[in-house]
Amino acid sequence: MALGTTSAALRPHRRSRGAHAVALMLSLLEPAPAAADNPGRATARREDRAPRLFPRPRSVHKRPETVRLPAAVTVVRGASTDAGALAVVEEVLHDAGVRAVGRSDDHAPVRDRFVVHVGGHQENGATADVLSALGVQGAETMAAEGYVLAVGAGRDGRRHIVLSGADPTGTYYAAQTLRRLVRGPKLRGTVIRDWPSLSRRGVVDVSRSSPWSHQRRLADLAWLGGHKVNAYYYAPADAPCRGPEGRSPFPPGELARIAELVGHARAHHVEFGYVLSPGRPGDCALGELTAKAAALRNIGVHSFVVAFDDLGGGRRDGAVGTEPRAMAHAQARLANALSAGCTGHPGAAPVQIAPTAYEGPGQDAYMRRLAQELDPDIAVLWSAGSAVSASRSGRATAREVFGRRVLVRDWDPAGGTPGGLSLGPYAGHGPGLAEEALGLVTVPPPRAPRIALSGFADYAWNDGDYDPERSWSAALDELTGGDEAATDALRAFADIHRTGGTTVRQGGELAAVVSEFRRSGHTAPLRKALRAVHEAPAVLRDRLRDPAFLADTGPWLDAAEACGEAALAALESTTARSTHSHAAAGEPHPSPVPLVEPARSFTEPGSHAAVPVECGPVLAEFVAAALEMTSFRPVPGGTGTEARRPRPGRTGETRPLADGGA
Repeated sequence: MALGTTSAALRPHRRSRGAHAVALMLSLLEPAPAAADNPGRATARREDRAPRLFPRPRSVHKRPETVRLPAAVTVVRGASTDAGALAVVEEVLHDAGVRAVGRSDDHAPVRDRFVVHVGGHQENGATADVLSALGVQGAETMAAEGYVLAVGAGRDGRRHIVLSGADPTGTYYAAQTLRRLVRGPKLRGTVIRDWPSLSRRGVVDVSRSSPWSHQRRLADLAWLGGHKVNAYYYAPADAPCRGPEGRSPFPPGELARIAELVGHARAHHVEFGYVLSPGRPGDCALGELTAKAAALRNIGVHSFVVAFDDLGGGRRDGAVGTEPRAMAHAQARLANALSAGCTGHPGAAPVQIAPTAYEGPGQDAYMRRLAQELDPDIAVLWSAGSAVSASRSGRATAREVFGRRVLVRDWDPAGGTPGGLSLGPYAGHGPGLAEEALGLVTVPPPRAPRIALSGFADYAWNDGDYDPERSWSAALDELTGGDEAATDALRAFADIHRTGGTTVRQGGELAAVVSEFRRSGHTAPLRKALRAVHEAPAVLRDRLRDPAFLADTGPWLDAAEACGEAALAALESTTARSTHSHAAAGEPHPSPVPLVEPARSFTEPGSHAAVPVECGPVLAEFVAAALEMTSFRPVPGGTGTEARRPRPGRTGETRPLADGGA
């Protein structure tokens, strides 16, 4: 941010003095070209920005008929129909107003005029005939986890809803799509054909800066399954296989807690993976590692990651030490042995490895030795050390080195900024990732992760039709339950927190309004946007029915309210000084200075030191620029008060928000 402009350069032209002065003040801010290209985005209509179906299906075909759910509905299922899908369907029917939901076997005759069929060809013997009556092709030839969801009137004279998966997981995903499709008893005839882009779509629970409770993990596993995320990596910082702790048995009760998580994940079609961190060679012996894996396997864990990526003390270069080939050899030997021990066990998934280094000194020798010695069945988690990991060329290099497609991992999506909050749209990796990678794994923000995870789930399911802003809008609408006032407030609050490594940080709506204001000098749209930020926390606390989100974001809500008030005062102060309206009325100029310190007083919970929370770069820079303009002090021999550039940091009164975090 360039704050070196002299006071002479800030004098407005005589023509339209107020408009030009505030526009010149905002010229101090860095430009936001992506936002300026589309200033109308801030006023997009709700129906354009909140698609109902997401993750976004591959194909949605509307039929001409409309059907209405009766008071009583029969659900037909087979002996092996997925229980989770059946439970979701019955819940959806009850929520839509159906008073009585009966069940019938797939081999029993059903005379009802409205029938719901749950289960694909592997689960329900009646589904194929019903789809034929609707003129709809089934899911038999689809890839794993694909499904067909059909609503309409059949040639048999009946009304049908059919959920047919290529496998039980596909049927479960069809039920999740039905949940978003049904908004009442009246349904438009629809045929949805859908399948995932990436076969593995995973989330890593590192639980370092804000440990999640056991109950929260259970709730999040259900949420992940509902958004078609099929892998969960349990990697708590306090349970590594490293040092003395790694040689000890699991603490009392720990295996029971993990077993409950495993069962809950399975019920929601999420594969539970346990991350083992052996440390450097010699820190954790092979026997100790395999004993841990065996204990976990006994409670249903069949997916393991051997993580060597935490050996650099947070550095991605130089972590392999002075003998990279020796380290690669030791790591490959351990991973291969674990893989061999898992082979043959029912349900065992391929072992995955997170290497120590991706770039920097020793990288080439280390990676090539690891690739030479690693079992070909072991999958590689690849991260290249950047926020949105591995460019296309980097992924191609990894595939060439390892001789296999890799699992791409998003690196540090929370951005690593103390006091930061990441609520912006998930950036994604562009279309076609599925052609280059086995899957995509992300580390969610430690607080309020579901907005970012919604975008991740949307992208990983259908990368070819992913739009970050559209997906973000849908996530906000889902979080508020469709409450318009709460959605608008959440949008204003989340928009100022477009921070973090995997977040689209350009093109924010407040940035667009600021850019347009900087161009035209019109104050009304900016005043409205700043007021929305200031009022958003109170609206969210009153209307949002998500205690976890409110608890996670509490200090940031406080800061947004205070920063919004300071920004409004800054706007009014600059306008008043430019037009001399208050001076003419004999009133003192309004000043944002007294509001700055309260805005900087809120701190990040759980931090060892008092870390001020941020209220977003756009808002902070706006107030900082305003303080440059409005820091008026008595000038000896002057005609009253004149503008003088303050010395940020010399006094608490004039220190910009951008210098202190809030």
